[in-house]
Amino acid sequence: MGDRVLRHVLESISPASAAHAEGARLHIAGAGIPLLERLAMLVGGAQHTPRPRAERRMIVVVAGDHGAGDPGIALGASHPTVIAARAIADGSAALAQMARASKTPILLVDAGAKEGAHMPASAVKLGRGASSDLTRGPAMTIVDAALGLEAGIALAISLADPGLDVLAIGAIGVGADVASMALLGAALGAAPTGFSDPVAEAAGAAGAELAGASGLDLLAAFGGPETAVLAGLIVTAASMNVPVVIDGYATGAAALVAAALAPQITGYLVAAHTGTFTQPRILAHLGIQPVFEVGLGHGEGTGAAMVLPLLDQVAALVTRG
Repeated sequence: MGDRVLRHVLESISPASAAHAEGARLHIAGAGIPLLERLAMLVGGAQHTPRPRAERRMIVVVAGDHGAGDPGIALGASHPTVIAARAIADGSAALAQMARASKTPILLVDAGAKEGAHMPASAVKLGRGASSDLTRGPAMTIVDAALGLEAGIALAISLADPGLDVLAIGAIGVGADVASMALLGAALGAAPTGFSDPVAEAAGAAGAELAGASGLDLLAAFGGPETAVLAGLIVTAASMNVPVVIDGYATGAAALVAAALAPQITGYLVAAHTGTFTQPRILAHLGIQPVFEVGLGHGEGTGAAMVLPLLDQVAALVTRG
């Protein structure tokens, strides 16, 4: 697709509609439920309608491993990413149970799992392998970062073709914590402090040194394969007025990259929960208030799935309002 398609997607993103957000709020104000009013505003503003919809939705979980978390030995089917992916695929994961309860399909994507040969057969393979160790050099080449973004763009377009009201995303993979710290440092322009992990803190300092770099450069320097695909999903969803429910810090890191590419995307993000590790600071930097002021799950999408029944309530109320 090349730079032309990415540029077209980014140029197609307009700010979320404040007028439609207020219209959506007014439709359900009589219910007296502040949380649902806030969700109505978020989704109505993103969809550019006073009557937000939630029926057509998808949960996309993107797997990708980072060199910074590489254990140094082949783990095969015992690799944590493979175990998590298989639990989602066979329906035993908490996410799978939540998705069934909310009647929402899950799409599992292998953007670059280290043990790709052991991933579930149902996983859609989009990536070119795990990233390199960002503490020793760039995590990815510019080419690989761009290809990951393009894969996310193509995936979002394919999902939206039959119609898409809401996209919920999650991520699995080792080393995403270090990547999130580096990207947070770049966003803040200063090394994040108060964390006990010396490797992650060093990554945050390295990120601060690249403050002001382009979104693509930051992605190549510090992101992982799942970061790239998720960032492509986010910017493309925003270009089509589709709100994106993000989960833990791996999706938060992708949101930081997406915001570096197109600052307007923050109006299309719904943060499921406060999260853990870097996620509270990522949300604070992006100016996003989470739906649940607690940490839910490990960021694989369970928290995002918990928001979907609330969106059903919003849609039902605005229909009656």
